[in-house]
Amino acid sequence: MAVTQEERTAKLAEKRQELGEQELRHTAPYGTRQMLDELMRWHEIEEVSEAVQLLVLNGRAEDLPPAPPKVKGPSDIIRHYFREKMRERLAALTTDLGETKDRSTIWRLIAHAHSLGAEKSAYLLAIPRHDMAVSENVARKLRQTGFAKSLQMNAEDDGDE
Repeated sequence: MAVTQEERTAKLAEKRQELGEQELRHTAPYGTRQMLDELMRWHEIEEVSEAVQLLVLNGRAEDLPPAPPKVKGPSDIIRHYFREKMRERLAALTTDLGETKDRSTIWRLIAHAHSLGAEKSAYLLAIPRHDMAVSENVARKLRQTGFAKSLQMNAEDDGDE
């Protein structure tokens, strides 16, 4: 039997609560959502939450230009979900920028990334990767373990004949 939309929504809400995800809504000047949509299209990102998280992860206060003047008029709502650590990162970035509201930080990140264009904004929407380096000691132990296992397998093969 098919699951109803209400059941899917309830299950998703339960999972978000388990993970500590919180819905955030930021009011931004009109046109900001269109800029975000264009950034997402340029970089083939489908989820608003993912795009905003990448901007927050990769954005640095010292790289952002001064805040544009506040504009009165219509506005857009940027709605997304963040876990606790990401909310802390956004709060730290907001403080570093000298802003008092997270929405100003989100607006500045989107406007800055969009102003760079498709190619130059790529670093702001890149997924950070962890570099892994194996120390000489670990590499030596892996080689020794592999060699020992190889000898053991050869001895077992010789015993079967």
